[in-house]
Amino acid sequence: MVQYIKTRKRILLLFGLCSLFLLILIIRLAFVQLRDGPFLKDLADAEHYRGVPVAAKRGNIEDCNGNILAMSVSAQTVYAIPAEVRKSKRQDEIAAGLAAILDMEQGQVLQKITKRTSVEYVKKKVSAEAAAEITGKNFPGIGIIEDSTRFYPNGSLAAHILGFTGIDSQGLEGIEYSRDEELTGTSGSILTEYGANGIKIPGGQHEFIQPVQGNTVKLTIDKNIQAFAERELAKLMAGQGVNMEGKVPKNASILVMEPSTGRMLAIASAPTYDPNNYQASNASTRRNIAIQNGYEPGSTFKIITLAAAIEEGDYNPKESFTDPGYATILNKKIRCWKAGGHGTQTMVEVVENSCNPGFIMLGQRLGMDKFYQYLTAFGFGQKTGIEMSGEAKGILAKKKKATALDLATMSIGQTNNVTPIQLLTAVSAVANGGTLLEPQLVQEITLQTGQVVVPFANKTVRRVISEDTAKLEREILESVVTNGTGRRTFLPGYRVAGKTGTAQKVGSGGYIQGEYVASFIGFAPADNPRLAILVVIDGVPFYGGVVAAPVFSSVMLDSLKYLGIQPDLNAPLTPGEPLYGVEFPAVKEAATVPSVLGYSPAEAQNALKKQGFNVKVEGSGAVVIDQIPHGDAEIEKGSTVLLYLGTETGKETLAPWLEVSDPDVEAIENLGERIPISLNPDLAE
Repeated sequence: MVQYIKTRKRILLLFGLCSLFLLILIIRLAFVQLRDGPFLKDLADAEHYRGVPVAAKRGNIEDCNGNILAMSVSAQTVYAIPAEVRKSKRQDEIAAGLAAILDMEQGQVLQKITKRTSVEYVKKKVSAEAAAEITGKNFPGIGIIEDSTRFYPNGSLAAHILGFTGIDSQGLEGIEYSRDEELTGTSGSILTEYGANGIKIPGGQHEFIQPVQGNTVKLTIDKNIQAFAERELAKLMAGQGVNMEGKVPKNASILVMEPSTGRMLAIASAPTYDPNNYQASNASTRRNIAIQNGYEPGSTFKIITLAAAIEEGDYNPKESFTDPGYATILNKKIRCWKAGGHGTQTMVEVVENSCNPGFIMLGQRLGMDKFYQYLTAFGFGQKTGIEMSGEAKGILAKKKKATALDLATMSIGQTNNVTPIQLLTAVSAVANGGTLLEPQLVQEITLQTGQVVVPFANKTVRRVISEDTAKLEREILESVVTNGTGRRTFLPGYRVAGKTGTAQKVGSGGYIQGEYVASFIGFAPADNPRLAILVVIDGVPFYGGVVAAPVFSSVMLDSLKYLGIQPDLNAPLTPGEPLYGVEFPAVKEAATVPSVLGYSPAEAQNALKKQGFNVKVEGSGAVVIDQIPHGDAEIEKGSTVLLYLGTETGKETLAPWLEVSDPDVEAIENLGERIPISLNPDLAE
């Protein structure tokens, strides 16, 4: 009996241990099956299945109206499974056959098809004929998969915006580069079952994982307006532009912006290239000069000087100003473009005539601090933020080292270096009522289903001037086109506002004589601007009003008509007609400025204030060595007179590199290089 009980206990213990072991085993199997099952399955599949990647097609790039600017078209890629090639013992025969069809060296092909890898690409993006011939050969271990290649259906149109892709369909420049992630899509693959020896299992399973095409990027660019701009550039580069006389510029650019939103409707640069065959182009032709190149803007920059002066109350349209043909700053003469000057004129006429001395006076009234404040506010010396790689910041003269002479030349658009996109963005702030906007190139990004994943949104940077200032300046700039240097951009029935610009080119050792950067910037309709356009032509012996203005007119007129903007029945039909709806403030009482040269600061201020003038002082010293306006000039009562202080010689107010010489010599000594002061000739009659 005792023995029976012991045996029974042993059986129960053994049964319990077996049950516990089975329970643990079941739990472990459950963990393996349920928790680790998917991972282990993937691991097994990775061992048994080998995939040949199938590249996804890049998404389309479209213009704002849905016209395709860049797309992917079908191509073929030849691949090899080296293990199968080696097993066939026909590698030399296969290499010779492929080399002949693909126009490759046999040794190179042999190396690829016998490489110790699971899959190897032999050649990408081959023609359909070559792919069909290879398929017909039925080489073991050699296959063909669907691929795609990038195609730009409009050739060179918008090439600098679109950019191009490399052999692996990766974006290298332009929107192709900046939006590469959205355009790329998700690759698929062809999975085939292989044995442990690396050979495909006969009758094994196959699986095709469909690639997902990239998203569609819709740009703000309008294909037709871009074409208008590139048409005019092609004429210029062929020497066939208006007044070009067969002369060919070094380069040129035309930019078109919608000033109310910051949307770029066109960015055209010449010379250009075809992104379908970018390898054949010179690298210089692929440079987006509208974004990456800086230049001294000349008189187009006077729009900024004028905006600052109006905003600060330093400008009255009907104030009288006498132009003797030059302005004397620190014993240096800066001439007006018109020999002998414009004589006595209103300040509106100063703008219409692009009078250098008049704008120098406005810059001096603003003073160094205020002038630089507006330079920064309008975005100069910093990137605009446009979605283009390699954007330049431009170059501003260092404020701490700037002199009164620098202030004078900056006021008329010399000394500082800006990019075309910076200038257009700044002037668009005047056109839209005073708000600086970030220029935009992408309107929206959509999935292949049409769902918008990235919508368009205006990007406001800051307000730079008031709406009243912007309105007054638009009216004044309209009078430049109707009555002044911009007459060649006059469009009957349309209200156009703008400004000419001609700047001497900087070369080694100074400015290049007889070679200019000719430009025109403007917007229309002047009372409610829909388009702002900048034309920059680099390296021509002509003035902005002669060669750039007609280009502006052609692009503006065609674009206005294309957009369905009807002529204004109240707009002038011929240049010189009174401007509809333009009312300038009444002129205050005129007064003669007394000469206070040689006075102490206190004496000078007392004398000027007694005559009803405000006073602004620059520099330091015991006496007044210069004043703007000069003695005996007639200006409005209440205007500001700028005084420069120094010693009797005034030498401590000069830049250390500036040597006082004969005031009739129109040159300055800049770091030992003789550089003539720009004449800014904006009108050639």
